Amino acid sequence: MIGVLYESDEWSDHKLAAELEACGAPALLLDMEDAASVQAALACEMLVSRVFASARFRGHTASLERMARLARAAEERGISLVNPARAHFFEVDKRLATETLAAAGLVTPAVYVCALPKDIDPASLSYPCVLKPNCGGRTTCTAIARSAEEARSFLAEAPAIAFIAEEYVEPARGFLTRIEVVDGACALVVKRSVADNGLSAYRFGSTYAAYPDVPREVTDAAERAAAVLSIELGSFDVIECGRGPCIIDANSVSNVSEDCTEFLGMDLMRAHAEAIARRWHALPTN
Repeated sequence: MIGVLYESDEWSDHKLAAELEACGAPALLLDMEDAASVQAALACEMLVSRVFASARFRGHTASLERMARLARAAEERGISLVNPARAHFFEVDKRLATETLAAAGLVTPAVYVCALPKDIDPASLSYPCVLKPNCGGRTTCTAIARSAEEARSFLAEAPAIAFIAEEYVEPARGFLTRIEVVDGACALVVKRSVADNGLSAYRFGSTYAAYPDVPREVTDAAERAAAVLSIELGSFDVIECGRGPCIIDANSVSNVSEDCTEFLGMDLMRAHAEAIARRWHALPTN
């Protein structure tokens, strides 16, 4: 059995489970908000994490805590986990992911500080900078501060969780590149526009467009990042800048909505299911 671990009942979670079944790989949806899910998961032969770093902003901190314990337990028991436990811990720690990529020679934003909002001194930062939760996603509680005053105002209203302040990287070509990887290789590359607030996110009205002429160095950087962070299925946001392709975000849990599947021109959850099913069928017990 493949345990599909979820916390927010997304369309994509149910889509992935259905596609796994269609590939002949039995799937069981397990709600990580339920305390009983951990033991049920440990009875599975394979696990797939659909627990997003943004879970805390839906009140699902229990899912994050259980996922951390489960990732370690699955690894100790030899239960196959997609992505590996190591990738999960990069998913929930943006500072660690960024610094790990930088240490491997990839271009990343400089991280100025990671601390509770009350402990961040706006006068010590370089501007403009990006302020965002160290464990978060979907651009929730994220802003570009262009002065110490803007940073001070934002931090005064921010929740009491760890935030990072990092270098703002100007998109030299006016857009970000979203790259989805499947089995560590680029499977989908699209441009995503920058919204009026300077951020790039679907919920802010950013639009997607095909990027058939993406430079090879951009896709190479994403694949290198995937290897460094052990992300077999996931996504990367890349900005082309004067220093080369800059990895500004890494996600070991990709998410799409039904309408995204239509305009992206790719069934991402089906591609994930096919990759996972291949591993499932290759297990010695099968």
